[in-house]
Amino acid sequence: MKSAGNHLVPALIAATLIGVAGVVVILWIKAENCRRAPLPQFSHIGGFQLIERSGRVVSDADIAGKIIVADFFFGSCSAECLVVSRRMSEVQRLTAGMADVMLVSITVDPKSDTPEALTRYATRLNASTNRWLFLTGEKTNIYPLVQGGFLLSAGEPDTTVNTGFIHSSKIALVDRHGVVRGYYDGLASLAPDWILRDIQKLRAEPQPATKQKSSQPFLSGNLAASLPQTLGFKSAP
Repeated sequence: MKSAGNHLVPALIAATLIGVAGVVVILWIKAENCRRAPLPQFSHIGGFQLIERSGRVVSDADIAGKIIVADFFFGSCSAECLVVSRRMSEVQRLTAGMADVMLVSITVDPKSDTPEALTRYATRLNASTNRWLFLTGEKTNIYPLVQGGFLLSAGEPDTTVNTGFIHSSKIALVDRHGVVRGYYDGLASLAPDWILRDIQKLRAEPQPATKQKSSQPFLSGNLAASLPQTLGFKSAP
């Protein structure tokens, strides 16, 4: 006669496998729900007018109707900016052939990052002249755009602690209507894949027959100002 222990082992194994299978199913359902859920809406970037590396004036009207992937940097930045720029370069590769997707890099040091300097920087990244814009201009135009439109940090260096220009290492995703729909850690190696996943979500969204363009953020002033800190955005390199 077989002992009770001989029957108990297979039963325990079966129960364990059933439990593991149940966990796998739950995780799969959660992943599917996350994949299908619409992206949140943060703020409208509003109107702007800046200078591209080519020397031409670029405004919000020039990117209207496009899905935008945007980052913020300065040319003399340490390795951090280069890492984020390489993530952007990977996004450029992953979105090759997507004519409705554009990349935009905005300097927070326009005094040094002239169109000529931006051209040299872009050349190092093999940046497309058609799909990847490098923008400079007056600080009085750039900083409000980054802070109020993208809800990210931008500012002068803190000379008391010898830091570089204040900027975020986040990459922002903007939909066809100028609304920020996602933020990604530009230092993370998987950021380009996450961005591509959400670009595909935006491309699949039904487009309304008509759309109204607003220059005002969706969020009230106090909430908009606190959102980057609430989400854990970095404010300095």
